Amino acid sequence: MKNPRLTSKFLRKIFVAASIRRWNDQACPVEFVELDKQAHKMFIAYFLASYEEERRGERIDWDKLILFFCFEFFERMVLTDIKPPVFHKLQKHHRNELAEFVTQELASDLEPYGLLENLDSYLKSPPKCIETEILRASHFYASKWEFDIIYHFNPLMYDVENIKKIIDLEVEQFYHLKGISQIILYKKSQEIITMFGQLRFQKRWSQTPRVPETSVLGHTLVVAILGYFLSLDLGLCERMRVNHFLCGLFHDLPEILTRDIISPIKRSVKGLDEQIKKIEEESVREKILAFVPQNIVEDILYFTQNEFSNRYKIEHMTHYAESAKDLLELYDEDRYDAVCGELMKFCDRLSAFLEARISIAHGISSKDLEEGSKGILEVSKDQELRGLDLGALLRDFR
Repeated sequence: MKNPRLTSKFLRKIFVAASIRRWNDQACPVEFVELDKQAHKMFIAYFLASYEEERRGERIDWDKLILFFCFEFFERMVLTDIKPPVFHKLQKHHRNELAEFVTQELASDLEPYGLLENLDSYLKSPPKCIETEILRASHFYASKWEFDIIYHFNPLMYDVENIKKIIDLEVEQFYHLKGISQIILYKKSQEIITMFGQLRFQKRWSQTPRVPETSVLGHTLVVAILGYFLSLDLGLCERMRVNHFLCGLFHDLPEILTRDIISPIKRSVKGLDEQIKKIEEESVREKILAFVPQNIVEDILYFTQNEFSNRYKIEHMTHYAESAKDLLELYDEDRYDAVCGELMKFCDRLSAFLEARISIAHGISSKDLEEGSKGILEVSKDQELRGLDLGALLRDFR
C-alpha cells in the first residue's frame, strides 16, 4: 500500500490561510481572512466560467482553471505579509524573483506531483487565455464584495473612497464577460454571489473556541483541494478530478439556508436528518436554481444531492455504484462524469479532523475538539482506496 503524496506539513500550510487577515488597515465590521476570500473567488470563477460556456459557447478547460486557481492560492499562502497594493507593484519589477521564492517554499510539497515547473512558469508568465481572465475577474469581484461591506460600514475613513474607485475600475475591465455583466445588471445574480459569500460568516465548530477559526466557506475550499490532490494520487481521470474539486466546493452550499446543524443533533432526533435534507433541497431550488442557467442547475443538483454517494452518469442520467471500488474499476473514464462519494466523505472528515487537531496543537482545546478528532481518527485511520493509504494522513497528526 502506498502513501499519498500530500503531507501533513502541506496541509498545515493550507490552514495558515485561515489566519491571514485581509483589510487589516481598515475598520472592518467583520474579520476577513484569506482562506474565505479564495473560496469565494473560486465560487465566482465557477459562476463566470459556466456562463461563458452556456451563453457564449466558450470551451472552458476546467482542469486548467482549477490548477491555475491553486497556483494563485498557494502564492498568496506563501506571500502572507505583502499587502495587495504593494504586491501588485512588486510584481511589475520583481515577478520572477517572487515566483522563484514561492516555488522554493513549495518545492517539497508540489515536486512529488510534478507540478513545480508548471507553478514556476505560471507565476512568472501567466498564459493569456479565458481561464486566467476568469480568475482575474473573480479575484477582483471577490475583493469588491468584501470592500463594499467595509465601505458601507464607514465611508468616511481615510482613503476609502479612493480604494473603492480603484476596485470598481478593476472590475469594469471584465464587463465583456457574460457572467460579470450578469452579476452587475441583475439583482438575483448578485444575491447568489452574496449567498456563497455569506458562508464565511457561519463558523465551523461554532460551540467551541478554536485557533484558527474556520468558516463553512473556508472548509469547502479545503475539501475541494483535498479531493483534487487525492484524485491525482489515485490516478483518476480528468473529469473525476474536476468533479471532486467542484463537489468539495459545493457540498455545503445548502447550509447557507439552514445553517451548520451539527451531526449529534441530526443523529439524535429520529428522521431529522432526512427532514433537513428535504428543506435544504426545496430552499436551494427556490432561491438559487430558479435564477441560474441550466448547466449550473445540473451541476449544483449533482454535487449537493446525495453528495457522499458513489455516482456516475450515462446519457445524463445519474446512476449509483455499490462501492467506491466498483466505481473506480468500472467508471473511471471522462465519459461517465463520476464522483467517488466515499473519497469526498473522507476529505470532509479529514478537513474536520485537521480543524480540531491544529487548534489543539495551538493550545486551544475542548472536550468537543478532543472527542470529535478521536472519533474521526477511529473511523478513518485505516481507510484505503485503490491501494492508497488514506488513513496515513490522519495518523500523521496523532
